[in-house]
Amino acid sequence: MFTFDIADLFPRFLLNDKNGHAMAKAIEAGLKYFLDRCQQGLDCVQDVDKMPEWRLDEMAWEYNILYDYSESVETKRKWIKYATDYYAKYGTAAAIVKYLEGVFDSVTVEEWWEYGGDPCHFRVIVTGEWSAVADEWAKKAIAEVQNVRSVLDNIIFNAGSTTMDIKIGFAVCGVEIEDTAMMM
Repeated sequence: MFTFDIADLFPRFLLNDKNGHAMAKAIEAGLKYFLDRCQQGLDCVQDVDKMPEWRLDEMAWEYNILYDYSESVETKRKWIKYATDYYAKYGTAAAIVKYLEGVFDSVTVEEWWEYGGDPCHFRVIVTGEWSAVADEWAKKAIAEVQNVRSVLDNIIFNAGSTTMDIKIGFAVCGVEIEDTAMMM
């Protein structure tokens, strides 16, 4: 915090008097308290590493960023600290990786040519613990930051020896939708 010597601010004749010295020390204590409180307020508003969790949540609302209020404080700090950088990456695979790596252990985005998919398609492979909440967050995050022309084929969750392939699109829960419109 701030350090200063009250002797630099008071004339010597006042500091030599015991009442003047006591007054100077009282003013010094009051100034120190005031400056410490000001620094705490500034940290709350400006320093992401020192912000309380409620302020991080407010900042997410102010920045209008993709944010999960139930995530850990460390992940929230990362999202707030790098919000501008993340916005610059929207529409790229890097944006998907940045948002999902706060939730999962590792994230890989494979473009269509890497796995033999259709042009402009991609899939996401994540490692970590699967849950319905994590699945919903992944789908929401990907839909928010992906390139608008790109199509997500699926999300693959790898949890040790278990692999779960979450299909996106028409083939959900084993139901396929066919176009049976009559051709004229």
